[in-house]
Amino acid sequence: MDAKTGKPYWVHDMLAAIWGSATVIGDKVYIGDEDGDIAVLEASKEKKLVGEMNMESSVYCTPVAAKGVLYIANRNKLFALGEKKTS
Repeated sequence: MDAKTGKPYWVHDMLAAIWGSATVIGDKVYIGDEDGDIAVLEASKEKKLVGEMNMESSVYCTPVAAKGVLYIANRNKLFALGEKKTS
């Protein structure tokens, strides 16, 4: 959203109800919906969908980041997502 005008830069339709808030981590926005989808968008003035994944059940809460891990809970599971470490 433009802070001066209050107008949105872009809108993304998740095609399902959203119960949690979006989380911004670095230059990415993460948001989940009732269909179990997590959308990852670029945090920029131009809309760019980076990716989507399905968590197999409704995501009713806000994704949370802590110590390099993204935690996402669906209706019956908690996922801890991090970068793959190589040796």
